Amino acid sequence: MERSIIYQAWLLQNRKISDLVHKLSDEDLKKDVAFGRNSGLYLLGHLIASNDLLLPLFGFGEKMYPEYEKIFLCCPDKCAQNFPAVKEVKSHWFALNEYLNLKFASINEKHWIENDKSYYQLKTMLTIVNHQCYHLGQLAFLL
Repeated sequence: MERSIIYQAWLLQNRKISDLVHKLSDEDLKKDVAFGRNSGLYLLGHLIASNDLLLPLFGFGEKMYPEYEKIFLCCPDKCAQNFPAVKEVKSHWFALNEYLNLKFASINEKHWIENDKSYYQLKTMLTIVNHQCYHLGQLAFLL
């Protein structure tokens, strides 16, 4: 039951972010969420880099977009760097989360309680859910 609650929370936040991304134009995502703050593009890339951490954590394979870690987790938005195109970042958001959703849906319920790493996995996933909620609120300012 614990797994399904955390997984459902993760899935809900991903759907909310995806719905918002569908509503935002490429130009909207290039804007800062508030004066002097992160751009929508940076935040979306940041969320991709965060969700990508779940792949190796859960044994689903290597990160899909390892280059995003340096661009969107290790460096702040305003440092001089080249971001991928908005369309590419959007595409990566949807591809990564579709893959993660398929992988999570295929996990047997017993895996979550029999696996020694399950506590750490669930705690990390819950942290990512909270992280998504925070950045979803920021992205909403772009509407």
